[in-house]
Amino acid sequence: MTAPNVARVNGIDLAYESSGAGPLVVMVMGTGSPGRVWKAHQQPNLVKAGYRVVVFDNRGIAPSSECAEGFTIDDMVADTAALIEHLDDGPAVVIGTSLGGRV
Repeated sequence: MTAPNVARVNGIDLAYESSGAGPLVVMVMGTGSPGRVWKAHQQPNLVKAGYRVVVFDNRGIAPSSECAEGFTIDDMVADTAALIEHLDDGPAVVIGTSLGGRV
């Protein structure tokens, strides 16, 4: 992601990027992949369709906090919910892939 914003949530930093305007869509990637993966196809098409799309790097994916001590899916759920609250633009449609789909 280029020039990401940073949200301080749950004691960590989450790097995120927001594009477009309209109803909020938050896209959650699975572990091991950065949020920019969504920018290949899904994010541009959703922006064109009139949505505000937020992609972010989960904890453990730079430039978000490393979290070397590990984390759980409950942490990922809490991070996603806290990011939506930070954005102050909910409710949000949440889309995920792989482990992000479990969030």
